Amino acid sequence: MVNNINNNMANLWTPIFLPFGSLTNWYDSTDTTTLTLSTGNKVADWRDKSYDANNLSEVDYADLPVYGTTNINGLSTVDFDSATSINLDRVSSTPLGTTDYYIMYAGFNNTYTVPGTMYSFNNTSDGNYVTLKAVTSTVTQLIMNDGPTNLVTVQVSNISNAVTIYTVDVVGDDVTCTLNYASSTATGTRTAPTSPLNSLTLGAQANDAVGLNGQIGELIVVQQDVITLADKQKLEGYTAWKWGQVANLPGGHPYETAAPTVTDVEFRNKLYETSTEEGSSRFRRLFELGFVG
Repeated sequence: MVNNINNNMANLWTPIFLPFGSLTNWYDSTDTTTLTLSTGNKVADWRDKSYDANNLSEVDYADLPVYGTTNINGLSTVDFDSATSINLDRVSSTPLGTTDYYIMYAGFNNTYTVPGTMYSFNNTSDGNYVTLKAVTSTVTQLIMNDGPTNLVTVQVSNISNAVTIYTVDVVGDDVTCTLNYASSTATGTRTAPTSPLNSLTLGAQANDAVGLNGQIGELIVVQQDVITLADKQKLEGYTAWKWGQVANLPGGHPYETAAPTVTDVEFRNKLYETSTEEGSSRFRRLFELGFVG
């Protein structure tokens, strides 16, 4: 066990090391253990790595995206053709709520079929939503519909035929949406949502006939009363180095020269935290830490 611990202390930081309970959704195309493939490498299920079990599923074969035909930075991705999507097969156990939240999306935009939706959090009963979609060939909008009169739109650029990292940062009533860490940023004001957003669709908006024409590599959602700058910067460094976007980090960023790593204390704390869990949650966390395979 000692040797295994020492080996892991040099490991790169991943979202698993975020504060307990704050990571509510994590879909990672590079982890094949989270994907259930059907005929033709179609993705029927995409497991959530956050331990909240917000797993994605799609039963209609015609609507399934494809795994492994495309890649970003040499890493396999899930490919959407603008008519495919993958959804939560039930109400989410951790809806997008009224706390601060932070969303990181890593993907590749082909030539857009407009509107091309990257992801959409929805309420299954009243139609409220938070969605990120390309509305023209050069414009992406973060649209927050919190009720009949509370529509918030934050507009940033998009890039066709290129890797895109979109960040949504909601702190209190302030909303910031950023493309590739610094190249395009817009802000807006949120009003309190009238209902929890308890359903998620990747690659389309719920019941939307037109979705994403491109690939998804990763979607990470963090929800907490206060999300620290240090954790946000670690997420930026993690995604930048993983998906080949280090050059887009702003000057002076703490991870512009090296990816975030796990300290001795962080690793031991996470191992102790795991020892208090039971069942499948503990197994999945131990797998992520490298103790089981």
